[in-house]
Formats: sequence, C-alpha cells, structure tokens
Amino acid sequence: MAHRWNDFVDKVYGCWLGKCICGTIGAPYEGYKGKMDVDFTPELFAEMLPNDDLDLQVLWLDVIEQNGPDFTSLDLAKAFYEKYPPSPGEYATFKKNFELGLKPPFTGKFNNSFYHEGMGCPIRSEIWACLAPWNPKMAAALAAKDGCLDHDGESIIAEQYLAAMESMAFNERISIRELIIKSLSFIDNNSKFYAFIGKVLEWCDKYADIDAVFSRVLRDYGHSDCTNMFQNLSIIISALLLGREDLTTTTMMALNCGFDTDCTCATVGALLGIRLGGNAILTKYSIPDQTYKLGATITRRSYSVKDLADDVAKASVLFSKKNSKYDIKDVPQDLPTSIPPKPRFPVKVSFTYSDGKPSIRPGDVKQIKIRLIPVYNMRDGGTVSITAPEGITVKPQSQHFRFGLMKPELIFTVSAAKDIPVLMEKNLLKVNVTLKKGDTHDFYFGFVGDQVWRVYGPFWENKTYVAPPKAKESYYAGLGGAKTEDDALTIMRQFHLNMKADWEKEYLEDQLLGGAVLPDRLLQDPKYQGFLAYITGDRFRFEDFMSNSMPCVVYMLRDLFVPEEVEACLQIGHSDAFKLWINGDLIAYSDNTEHWTPENVHRKHIKLKRGNNRIVLKLARTSGTTDFSIMFTKSGPCTSHFTEFGSSCGI
Repeated sequence: MAHRWNDFVDKVYGCWLGKCICGTIGAPYEGYKGKMDVDFTPELFAEMLPNDDLDLQVLWLDVIEQNGPDFTSLDLAKAFYEKYPPSPGEYATFKKNFELGLKPPFTGKFNNSFYHEGMGCPIRSEIWACLAPWNPKMAAALAAKDGCLDHDGESIIAEQYLAAMESMAFNERISIRELIIKSLSFIDNNSKFYAFIGKVLEWCDKYADIDAVFSRVLRDYGHSDCTNMFQNLSIIISALLLGREDLTTTTMMALNCGFDTDCTCATVGALLGIRLGGNAILTKYSIPDQTYKLGATITRRSYSVKDLADDVAKASVLFSKKNSKYDIKDVPQDLPTSIPPKPRFPVKVSFTYSDGKPSIRPGDVKQIKIRLIPVYNMRDGGTVSITAPEGITVKPQSQHFRFGLMKPELIFTVSAAKDIPVLMEKNLLKVNVTLKKGDTHDFYFGFVGDQVWRVYGPFWENKTYVAPPKAKESYYAGLGGAKTEDDALTIMRQFHLNMKADWEKEYLEDQLLGGAVLPDRLLQDPKYQGFLAYITGDRFRFEDFMSNSMPCVVYMLRDLFVPEEVEACLQIGHSDAFKLWINGDLIAYSDNTEHWTPENVHRKHIKLKRGNNRIVLKLARTSGTTDFSIMFTKSGPCTSHFTEFGSSCGI
C-alpha cells in the first residue's frame, strides 16, 4: 500500500508531540508508588518538562544523521557517554562500565543486577519505529542495538516489542488489540516478557479495570523499583487496551497507576500520537506547536517538536533502501537517501572474552579472541599488537594475519600476576592493528579488576548461652527460664536447630580497628586468620565466598587504593545489619534488615586519602541470604561513579 509523505510526517509529528505532552503530564508524579486520582486539565502540560525518554532519542537522531543506517551500538555508546550528563540508575552503570573499557553488550550486562530490567531502554523505542515505519521486524532489530547499552535480556526485548508495535501503528487499520498481539511475533517467544504480555491481555479481559489488572500484575511481577520494566509495561498495555484510544483517557489511566509515570504516559502518548497525527492533536486541544527541553549536550536547528518530527522523517529516508515496506510515492526529491561516507579504517575489528566474563583477579589467565573483517576485498594482511597496563601481561604481544577465504581470528592470553601489588578496577588494553599498506587503527578494551578482601569468620552463637558441661553433667539445666512446658520445648529445639548472629558482640574490633594482638590460643584458628575473597562487581553475598548457611557474623577488610585524594559519596546496599569503617572512622551502620537496593544508605563528603584507605566491614546474616554492596560516586545519587580505584593485594 502506497503512502503519502505529508501523512507520514504528520504521524511522526503525532508520535513526538504525544511523547512530549504526555511525558510532561507524568513527569511531576514520577516515582509515586500508589493509586492517584489526578483529573485531566490542559494545565498539566502548559510547559514542557525535560525528560530522558526524549533526550536520548534526540541524541540517537544526531548519531544517525552523522553515521547513517550502518550505525553501531558503539556509535550510540560513545554519544551516550560523551554527550548525556545525567546518570541515574542504569545510565550510571553503563557509563561506569564503558569507562572501564567494556563495550556493548557488556556495558548493559556487567554489574547491573538491579537495573538490567529497568525502563531506561523501553522508553527509547519510538525513534526506531519512526525510522522503520510499517516494518516491525526492522524496528525491533534497530532497538536491540540500543537496548544492550545499559540493559540486558527482558528489557531489551521490551524495547523491541514497543518499537515493533509503534512501527505497525503507522498502519491505522490495525486495532490497538491487534497491535499488542501481532507485535509478539517479533520478539523471543521463549522470553518471560512474551508470556507476561499474554497474561496482561488475559487479565484485562477478565477484570476490565486497570487497577485490578495492576494489582494482579504485582502479585507475579512486582518489584521495589518504581522504574522496573514489567510493572510499568503492564500499565502501558492495560491503559492502551482499556483507554478506548482516547489520548487523555489513556494517559490519565496510566498516570493514576503511579510508578514510572513519565515513562508510562509518554509511551502511550507516542503510540496514540502516531495513530492520531500531530495536527489532530493540535486542533483537539487548541494548542500551538510545542518546544522541548534537551538534556543532551548537542545543538539542534531548533527545539520545536515539529522540526524534530521533520528531521526524524528525513532520517527515515536514509533507511528506505533497507526497508522493503517503505512505500512512500512522493518523498521530496531533495532528501538524501545516503550520507557521504566517512573515512574509516578498512577493517572491522571485534573482540570477545572467551569465557564471557570481563573480570580478572590475581593469578587469572584469560583468553580473548580478536576477529578481523575487511570492508572490501583485500589479500594483504598486517599485525595486531596489544599493550597492557602494569601487572597485566599479554601473550603473544603481537600476531601477524593475512586475509583469505577465512576471516582471521587471533587468540591472545591475558594474565594478571599472582603477586600484583595493586589490582586496579580499570585495566585498559590497547589494541593496534597495522596493515601492510601502512593504515593503522587503535582501540581499547578492558578487564575489570575484582575487589580484593580478607574475610574473618564465621562467628556464631547458640540461641541460648549454656556453659560447656563437664564430665557427668547435663547441659539441659542451662536451658532454664521457661515458664511453661511449651516454652521449654521451644528453647530446647531452638538450641538444637538454630544459631544466632550476635550483632553486638565484638569479636575483632580491637584487632582490626585498634591494633590489638590476638591471644596466642587464637592464632591458629582459621576464622581469626582469615582468607582472601575476590568480589566481582559491587554486589556480593556471603554465599559468594562461604558455602555455609548458618546465621553468623563476618568481618571483611579491604585496602582501597586511591591514586589521588578525593571526596566521594558512598552508596551502600544492605539486607542485614552492618557497620562500616574507613580509616578507623565509623562511616555508616544499621541494625535493621532491609530489602537490598544499591542505595539503601547514602553518605556524602567521604574524604579518601591518596594511597591505601582501609575499609573494615562487619556484616551479619541473621536469616536467609545477605546482600551487600558499596559504590563510590562523584557527587551523590544519580551521578557518575569513580573508576580509578583499586585494591592493594597484600592484606
């Protein structure tokens, strides 16, 4: 079916107008977890508010205008890192990983256990739909190149799903329900998300009430984070199904469910905007064209939403040769279908970690594989050389290659010395590719150094203290204090079946903080000698370094190496009681159990001296598993992380 250019541009305009207007409606309520009762009024979008849902997609447009349809995830990653200052949640994780030398998809996979299923990438789906209209398969493929920057798995699938749905929405003959169902054809049918959409459809049919549907969703998919993808996608899908295709009704349905309201409102607004068209929205609400506020450090020709829509529509022409569904008969003749090629190295260079893990610890021996693909037919070869930081060795340091029938794949071994004095978190390796004709290209990749800790323990107590019995003595008498037979049975069985982590008892404070010497009788006890533990990423559990399951207390010691004196913000995640000292000062503590998040506790203005800074942790496991994490950020929450620190290994 042929389409007209002006009609297409109007639908693109509706997409971004709906995104901006409805995102602004939701923005002031972002993060409120609970039912609201906000009534619609045009005053809710009297002034457009900044929104990362839009910011990054405008940045992606800038990347595409410079690189064309053959852009890569790495092109997006560089722009994200260099030109988008805000750093909440997964954005900060992406930037930390990218700074550590990781490339997509590892920037989204590594050390991202809390945010990997967030809304940060599903909210970036519209750009791919507008660049691949009527082609949901292509839109989903483009979305995957984006989502892997800062997410993994299900959230990437959710972005692909929304991109496919929005791409199909350019065909107004397909109903909302059909869009929701047909879009499933373009995602992994074995994914959790695929089954989830089926459940939301079922519950919408059963309850026909968005509050009831959301209550049911939380039973199976609820998450403490207001930005978690599953619960917010359920709001989007339910509002679209139950909102009768009315822009304000649907938007207010989404808003009044709460949680990530700027994202849910913006997404339903964008999809319905595609179906309505921009001019219809302006007419219905008697408003002029809107302007948006941009958080990315780029300059557009204007900040008019109409100009943005025109620019996106023009960029879609660059993809028209790849889009078999792009059937617009009256595309303006002056619009380019390609961009002038940039001077590029004539060989595509990629690498993989052979074990799939970008981390390294003292004594590790790792392998990497470097693959070379010529851009055009060539027979000559060249040399690949790798330079590593101090304490890291690469063998061989260089290898020759030649192009032929098979694409060269070179394997290098990367090792960390067993006796490395300081293992830095950032370990960048420089790869140089030099062709025989003289062309040369450098790129960097990283291994993330594990944290090095010494662990003491476990220390545990009986539920009831009973003095050790002597010959012919029974310890049962020491279990006294029961007033009833039931109490006596409870005390006895608790003594037999349970233990306790005595949080108040000071087992090693004098030695680890005060410099006291252990008594001779304890010197050979393994729990006082301690053992080394290597922690990958920021989050760990007792089970990562001990295989017992009992309630207990452990102490952990790390000499944090800091190259220059800095002031940092400390973000602590914990699920059980803890105390944390830095250089002898008690910085933070809690005697409560919590649901772990990366940011249960914040401490600003932590001064770290140049050289070693001794961290002492006292952690309890009172029940179940214990999660703990430490992150050092530069200016508080939602700011960039420090990546220049390391661990002194001689503890």
